[in-house]
Amino acid sequence: MDRKHNAWAHAVAWVVAFLALARPDLLWSSVPPRFGEDGLQGYLESFAVPVTPGVEEAVGADRLLGRLYELRGYQRTAGQLARGENLGQVLRRAGVEPAASASFTQALRPVFDPRKAKPGDRYELLVCPEGRLEEFSYRRSPLEVYRACAEGDGWQVERVAVPVERREVALAGQVSGSLYESFLAAGADPDLVMAFVELFSWDVDFNRDTQPGDEFRAVYEELYVEDEPAGNGRILAAQYQGTRGVTTALYYRSGRVEGYFDQKGESVRKSFLRSPLKLFRISSRFSRARLHPVLNIVRPHLGVDYAAPAGTPVHAVADARVLDVGWRGQGGKTVVLSHARGYETTYIHLSRYAAGLAKGDRVRQGQVIGYVGSTGLSTGPHLDFRVKKNGVWVDPLKEKYVAGDPIPEAERGAYREALQRWTSRLAALAPGLRVAQGPKP
Repeated sequence: MDRKHNAWAHAVAWVVAFLALARPDLLWSSVPPRFGEDGLQGYLESFAVPVTPGVEEAVGADRLLGRLYELRGYQRTAGQLARGENLGQVLRRAGVEPAASASFTQALRPVFDPRKAKPGDRYELLVCPEGRLEEFSYRRSPLEVYRACAEGDGWQVERVAVPVERREVALAGQVSGSLYESFLAAGADPDLVMAFVELFSWDVDFNRDTQPGDEFRAVYEELYVEDEPAGNGRILAAQYQGTRGVTTALYYRSGRVEGYFDQKGESVRKSFLRSPLKLFRISSRFSRARLHPVLNIVRPHLGVDYAAPAGTPVHAVADARVLDVGWRGQGGKTVVLSHARGYETTYIHLSRYAAGLAKGDRVRQGQVIGYVGSTGLSTGPHLDFRVKKNGVWVDPLKEKYVAGDPIPEAERGAYREALQRWTSRLAALAPGLRVAQGPKP
């Protein structure tokens, strides 16, 4: 669509230039001097060769096109979505009829769901004098931009491919206090902390295994759009050195495989996450005979209680189909998922469910399915998480889950070379170091 817009702007600029030189009386009230025929022909020769407009030329054409729209009575409106405001209200305030507004937001849905619009998102509208919406652009972040143009009786809607610059950053630190605080002290942002924890969540229990003096290292990407920070990209290589030794994860991609792998070339990604919560505290373990904290009687506790603040997101530990979403007596609000290989997981005492979650839905590993609460028979906010294998309850903390596919045999040599390069680079990072490597070629 950008090429189409540039071509249109280029064509308009050509027409205006021609009129300005050949028929200036159509554009100005006072007519400037005319070119002679030879002079006009020579001046227009430069327009005969098709060229790709540069940035300055494209901007100039856009401004000219915008000025022409203004002269024809078009209204361009730009702003930010306010709290409690939706796109329908923005469109109506810009003069778009309610029926046309509803039709347009419906046309957006296959590419961008208007219900996901949030305060602070930027928008720009072009409305014709008759109140018809002609152009629409919407920016949720520097990396997420949408654009729509009227096309006949419908709309052409797309997500804009934003040019992104990736800069490598190396970071290392030592645990002192919580892992989260230690990462921030080393120069990381909260998103990197969560990505690091998620990367190692199949092999390291950061809530039980983290000790003062543990070391972490990572090389990751910072994203920029026109020199504006746009968040983090991939973690390229990472290590965690703790009580269980050194755990390494390397991002590796070739024609046959893509993903994160360990020192042995095994997939870091297991079929199940170790925990449905990112950060938590275990308040009660799996037991065949536990004194119930409310009923004060001994009864089995066939799951693990994870203490966490109310509202903490709860994630599906593996790809699944939703078996049930609803109230289950003493368990309160509960979600039950069915997984491959005979597994079933249950999430109990939720405060609420993920929006739109329903029985029969398919969910992906890591997808939010609900939020920590204290519904049912509960002493406080926590998640009671249970795992059933082939109809029998098992201890979630002791169950061994299947790993993903390893590096193919044909790729082992190339992977070992990549692993050696990255582990050497990680080993050279001293705790307390944060180095930006500059733009990637």
